[in-house]
Amino acid sequence: MSRSIELTEEKLILHLTGLTVAAALKKEIEVPYSSIRSVTVEDFQVSMLKFRIGASIADIREGRFLIGDRWCFISYENHNHVIVLELTDHKFGKVVFQTENPEETRDLILEKMSR
Repeated sequence: MSRSIELTEEKLILHLTGLTVAAALKKEIEVPYSSIRSVTVEDFQVSMLKFRIGASIADIREGRFLIGDRWCFISYENHNHVIVLELTDHKFGKVVFQTENPEETRDLILEKMSR
């Protein structure tokens, strides 16, 4: 997979690699746990017609998308079972990304947030 997460003591870091970096125009996203309002695993579809800085091809979404009045960072090849971080006091309103084990990843993030 072309993305991985690092869970430090204070923040989640989403690392992008390979062609994902070129499509998303970003190498990593840092999200302090204090900015995370909720963490869910869900089906998250974004229209190809949304204003964006990045790529939308078939079901692939990579980059920054304007949803409502907030920029959201999205990185997935399949919109089913992706991690959705609802944020406050951050440049993005949401960070949405695909992982190999979304439920396990969600639980790890929630565990870090509770410390």
